Amino acid sequence: NVLFGHMADEELSTLRDAMFVVEKESGDVIIKQGDDGDNYYIIDSGGVDVYIKSGPEEQENKVTSYRDGDSFGELAILYNTRRAASCIASSACRLWALDRVSFKTIAVQTMESKRNEHTSFLQRVPVLQKLTQYEVLTVADALQELTFEDGHIVCEEGDAGDRFYVIKDGLAVCTKEGTEVARLTAGQYFGEIALLTDNPRQATVKAEGGPLTCLSLDRKTFSRVMGPLQEIMLRNLDQYNIHGVDANPVGNIEP
Repeated sequence: NVLFGHMADEELSTLRDAMFVVEKESGDVIIKQGDDGDNYYIIDSGGVDVYIKSGPEEQENKVTSYRDGDSFGELAILYNTRRAASCIASSACRLWALDRVSFKTIAVQTMESKRNEHTSFLQRVPVLQKLTQYEVLTVADALQELTFEDGHIVCEEGDAGDRFYVIKDGLAVCTKEGTEVARLTAGQYFGEIALLTDNPRQATVKAEGGPLTCLSLDRKTFSRVMGPLQEIMLRNLDQYNIHGVDANPVGNIEP
């Protein structure tokens, strides 16, 4: 989950203890547009359709759908506003809910701490300096922090690409057909070419010399929050072609 993926095990345990199960049948209204925000939800199983009333006749239009692992309901709680859309179960579903008070005391404090930490880091990554402050905050909120032990393969040549990575700490070694072609350190990124072009991974990337900590975005989130940078990254493809790897060969983090 994007909101809680960065939490430590102890924080996740506190979060789990505060959540409760909600079960709905197909057609049940989970959230009604215009109501006060009471709970935040994570879908355990089932589906939820989202509808927004608009126009003079307040016609209700379906705008998106959520499935297993998706979450919703945080905006009204975070910003103390009324519900901006209605969420209706499209099938029998099981949800985990977190009430407003618990969400704010547990989630918001953790989110703000991680947001500040990630924002400070991202502002020193050269390619991300093209983003506005709002765009940096959007990326910071969506990042998931992942740690890989020495020798762990983060992505393998020939595999389908589903994540983008920025190295926060540690060393990543890139190999192509068994030959080392690049070494990446803090502030450098990899994995975006497979997401931008739908080509398979062009190299194997492995943690070396100790833990490798990365800030990561999945494919869907990358497309949503990295839009302003995708054109820049596509223009940089000549650099990747020189190295023959799915990894950014330049751009160490600025001190």
